[in-house]
Amino acid sequence: MSADIVQVVEALGGRPIPVLAATADALGKLRREMEKISARDISRVVLRDPLLTLEVLRYAQQRRSARQSADITTVEHAVMMHGIESFMGQFSAVTTLEDTLASDPMALQGALHVVSRSQHAAAFARSIAAQRHDVESDEVTIGALLHDLAELLLWFHAPRDELHVQCLVNEAAGLRSASAQRLVFGFTHGELQLALAEAWHLPNLLVRLMDDEHADHPRVVNVALAAALARHLSHGWHDPALPDDYTRLQKILNLTPDGAYRLVRQAGLSASRQWKSTGVRPVGTWLPMEEGRVLAEYATLPFPKAPDPTMFKSTMGRVQAALPAVDADALIAGTLFGLHFGLGLERVCYLDVAPDAASLQVRFCVRTNAAMEPSLRGHRFPLSGTDLFSRLLPRMQGVWAGGENRPKLTALLLPEHREMLGEGDFLVMSFHLNGKPAGLLVADRGSAGGRIPESLYAPFKAASMALAHRLTTGSAHG
Repeated sequence: MSADIVQVVEALGGRPIPVLAATADALGKLRREMEKISARDISRVVLRDPLLTLEVLRYAQQRRSARQSADITTVEHAVMMHGIESFMGQFSAVTTLEDTLASDPMALQGALHVVSRSQHAAAFARSIAAQRHDVESDEVTIGALLHDLAELLLWFHAPRDELHVQCLVNEAAGLRSASAQRLVFGFTHGELQLALAEAWHLPNLLVRLMDDEHADHPRVVNVALAAALARHLSHGWHDPALPDDYTRLQKILNLTPDGAYRLVRQAGLSASRQWKSTGVRPVGTWLPMEEGRVLAEYATLPFPKAPDPTMFKSTMGRVQAALPAVDADALIAGTLFGLHFGLGLERVCYLDVAPDAASLQVRFCVRTNAAMEPSLRGHRFPLSGTDLFSRLLPRMQGVWAGGENRPKLTALLLPEHREMLGEGDFLVMSFHLNGKPAGLLVADRGSAGGRIPESLYAPFKAASMALAHRLTTGSAHG
């Protein structure tokens, strides 16, 4: 276990875990009807809130006697073991997530989005369990509800770092979430999740259900698929990963394509009933949306709106200090993130050189106005051997195409390159790895054009050099 994870686990262990304000209100109503309520009534309230579900399990484990050999794996069982009155007394003075993060609206918004996603995952898991006739469906529901627990807790422990992860994943299409997490934190959400489960002595059964590494077990498959559906549907009904999710659902439940979609739609509508507890618009209300990028009002998080030199410095520091386990994609995407959000360059792309050195292919492209700027990821651009890009490739070197430089440098571009760069200034740096041309880092003002001050060339070049060094000394590029 890394020192970073140990520090985070210790920090979270010393902080009270808040609950949703809606959950606190619901518990208050139950408390006023103490003589009429059952353990099942309490369980229904708790299982809408991953934070309170976590606290209930921790409470049950702490109160376990030496004579109890079996773990308590459901909320209803925990309430029955300790009695309704005792249980309600234990949770009579809870703090709320909304009050805890009142001074940090961005962190609150991020946490509430994870809660909403967890509620959807629980609804999907419950529906899948019902189709499989799983007699202990609450265990599967809890596994799905807590699947993204580490991410949720990081929103009120390290919200700026978690925002960094989300921006990387959202902007660098194709970057794996785990790679972004390793770059920013030095560990993944999954690794933190298991460390927290061990430190808090959560039931082994639930830990296995939350651990995707045990995906050979049908109930773990249920939880992992439910979490994947919730994550992909948080981007809308047309997320490109959803067809694979539906195929997996058809396979494990022996459903037709229509049957799989119907199950997901009905479970999504069921989860929509809880939307007031988070204020996050549920996917069930997106059914009429046309295919395309998610509308701004549905975006998970706001991105930084102005250049931030501090962010540039910290981001490049992470790239330079990244562990060997951090892959090339994360290092490249992290550098693009720093140049884009830290220096304010509207569009930054990394292009790989084809093996035959006859073309370039866009690997990642981060841009400001995604609604207006087309995604260039995967696009190929030819090399003539005499154009500007080709001339830069023999060794690592860069240019600032601005001021008096721009006309003569633009004249060396192929028509396809001019179309990509638009009418404004641009910056280019070539990369050499292991003695061979590897790629280009290109920054510009997007299709609208505009000026790039010469003062940005030095930090652009420094970032490129740092990335090249890290890729050369790292274990992966390609």
